[in-house]
Amino acid sequence: MDQWLYREGDLVLGPVPAKHIVDKLYAGELGPATQVQQMGSSIFRRVGDVPEFKLHVAKAEVKKKADAHEAAHHQTQRRKLGVIIAIVVTILAVLGGVVAAVGRYMAVHSSTRTAEEIAWGDITIDAPTITRAKHVDEDELMDYPGNVPPSKRPTAPNPGTTVAQRDPAKPPDPKQPKVPTEPKPKMGTADTEGMQVGEVDQNAINDVIARHRSRLIPCLKAVAKPGMAEKIPIEFSITEAGKVSKVWVDNPTFKTGPLPECLLKELQSWPFKASPGGGATVNLSFNIGNPAKKGG
Repeated sequence: MDQWLYREGDLVLGPVPAKHIVDKLYAGELGPATQVQQMGSSIFRRVGDVPEFKLHVAKAEVKKKADAHEAAHHQTQRRKLGVIIAIVVTILAVLGGVVAAVGRYMAVHSSTRTAEEIAWGDITIDAPTITRAKHVDEDELMDYPGNVPPSKRPTAPNPGTTVAQRDPAKPPDPKQPKVPTEPKPKMGTADTEGMQVGEVDQNAINDVIARHRSRLIPCLKAVAKPGMAEKIPIEFSITEAGKVSKVWVDNPTFKTGPLPECLLKELQSWPFKASPGGGATVNLSFNIGNPAKKGG
């Protein structure tokens, strides 16, 4: 078998078989100018000039060029992919900025800033108005079961009087001890729990309404008709015990019927806090469709 020596820099390596030289040519470790010498010969020659290796040198050069072209192609593809990724990231960043800007604009300029409307389809609820309890005509209020109009209620006895003193037809019994009366606190004075007598805890009421107002929507949807555009203000009373006692619907179409009954039933389940200082009156306004365009 032929044995060959070859040079790598200042080193002379071998002897190796001819196949070893060929493998190194295809691996790119030897080139056409590499000096080789067949064992038994006295001179080194360029491997590209040796007949046994000429074909392999040519094929190795072709392979080398193909590998270089493929490497350049892959590098170009990686650069293009990097550019595409950079463009996509930039677009996403711009879109994120636009969405954030639109969100800020809507937060500042939308109607929720003043009316705090919450939309459920084509029904909205305006922000509530809360005041101290006030008198409303008995005819226009929806009483919950068991309520007796004030005009028909028995006069409550004064806890500071005796049984005899409650009946004007009977003289007071001198043997009956008198129960000391407690002076009624003045408006604005603090009670034992630190609340102001006669004041309304609007924050607590607003919190309950904010958490439960969506539960009123089914009552409105039950009476809404396609294409309807109505504004339906309502008013309801909260007793000192935290119970909704009456509902008034300020709309001639829905003043009576299923809507006030449905609203009352739902409102009575809301957990308003007791307010020893006095009850409260709450006004809410519902909008079905766009009442502003009604009749337009």
